[in-house]
Amino acid sequence: MASNVSGARTFEVENAEGRRRKSLLISYLSQAVLLMIVILLGCGNSISRQMASKALSQRYTYMLGLWTAVAYVPLFWAILLLLLKTGAAPWFQLKYMWQSNGAIAPALLIVLAALGDALGDVIGAICTNHVTGPLNSLVSNCKSIFVALLSMCMLNQRYSLLQVSTLCAVLIAVVIGILPSFQEKEGSSGSSDPFFVIISGGSCVFNAFAFVVKELIFTRYKKWRAGEDLQGGLGLNMFLINSHEAIFQLPLTLLLIPLNVMMKQTTQGNMFSYLKEAMTCVFSGQADACGPDAIHGELAGRCVLIYVIFNLLMNMGILLAVKHAGALATFVALKAIFPVSTILFEYVDWPILGKTECSWLIWLSMAILLPSIACYQWASQLQAARAAIHPSLASCCWPLRSKNTNLETEGMLT
Repeated sequence: MASNVSGARTFEVENAEGRRRKSLLISYLSQAVLLMIVILLGCGNSISRQMASKALSQRYTYMLGLWTAVAYVPLFWAILLLLLKTGAAPWFQLKYMWQSNGAIAPALLIVLAALGDALGDVIGAICTNHVTGPLNSLVSNCKSIFVALLSMCMLNQRYSLLQVSTLCAVLIAVVIGILPSFQEKEGSSGSSDPFFVIISGGSCVFNAFAFVVKELIFTRYKKWRAGEDLQGGLGLNMFLINSHEAIFQLPLTLLLIPLNVMMKQTTQGNMFSYLKEAMTCVFSGQADACGPDAIHGELAGRCVLIYVIFNLLMNMGILLAVKHAGALATFVALKAIFPVSTILFEYVDWPILGKTECSWLIWLSMAILLPSIACYQWASQLQAARAAIHPSLASCCWPLRSKNTNLETEGMLT
């Protein structure tokens, strides 16, 4: 009798262990599939963006930035209202966005973030027609460098010597990758205008500024939440940030039309005349509506629509991946977009684009960039672990300027 009971318990334990392993396997597989989807959507976003820029011609690539800004507003606000109605996002967080709480209200800070993203997205869109897809993906890595610099100034963030070294390696990789654009013949397959390559990389500072401002809002919310007697809402819901930014980014994007004149994409300085012509280019379906340098201008509207869909799906995929697979895994997936898309650009004969010839320096740049980014992420985790023990351990250029200034810290080190 005792042996039967023991055997039944053993069977139950083995059954439970089997279910646990099966559940873990399903979880890992679903996370892997989600990350693969993010990579594929990122590649689709990059490729469709280049295709749309050729159909729009250099005169109307601004529309890439405008239509994504238009699409963000209904999408993010619909999701936010659904989250508020179901209780997934507490209402007091919406109220927090408009409270000053002894400092600038988060909603006003969001205006600054929206301006940063509007500038970065519009300038990047204008440059797209002049820069190849692989180079566009490569120079976007400048954002990590600008985020680090701005975080030191605005968030009092400190970086270890290893972090600084790996960011320098990222910068070197980007410089190596853009060198061929100074030697290529204009109009050849895979050619990029060096002026617009530099402008595209520099425009990342605006997106980096927006990122740091949003990080500041999250940091202030944590401090505010710690002092309030509230239930739930430990972390500020991301869709609160995205929806508020979207509603400010749209009008700011419209006000940036004069950038097309400043960057010599058009001589039309009147905002309304330019918009009318751009809308005709997108919606008319006529081959000559987008100008003489447009490639299959009759497809401009469809190309823009495909790009906007890929862009929205990619952003939604990133948010889901962060929630279900973690920030680190999502970060790795996003960095995998560059090498995968480069292979697709070079070896697939895409409609409108054709194949994009890549210099061997692009591949050398990739070989330096990817390990550097991985090492930077690892160094960031080490720096965060030191800061969790004591802030003085996460000093600037640690360990060169490590600060063991009090007995408590010294006791923690032993």
